Amino acid sequence: MSNWLRDIILRRRIAYRNTFMPGGQLTTATGDVLADLRKFCRATSTPAVVSPTTQMVDPIATGIVIGRLEVWHRISSHLHLSDADVYRFMEQQQAQEQDH
Repeated sequence: MSNWLRDIILRRRIAYRNTFMPGGQLTTATGDVLADLRKFCRATSTPAVVSPTTQMVDPIATGIVIGRLEVWHRISSHLHLSDADVYRFMEQQQAQEQDH
């Protein structure tokens, strides 16, 4: 890998980490945002969307979900999130939903 490409990737990773992990730590707000994105992007469920009308997989809706899932994977890969981190976000979100 060339130096300029490596530098671009490293700068991008630093930008993601500075945005989502200020000071190198996941904050409560970061956890809340990532928990919401995890759910919205369907990071822990199938991206297949079944049409309520036809009862068949809707390829357009499924494609939209796959696009969201790609965004989740990009963020999580730059932050090096573990499965434990993802499930912690799930628990945080479930607790917040119960509080409301």
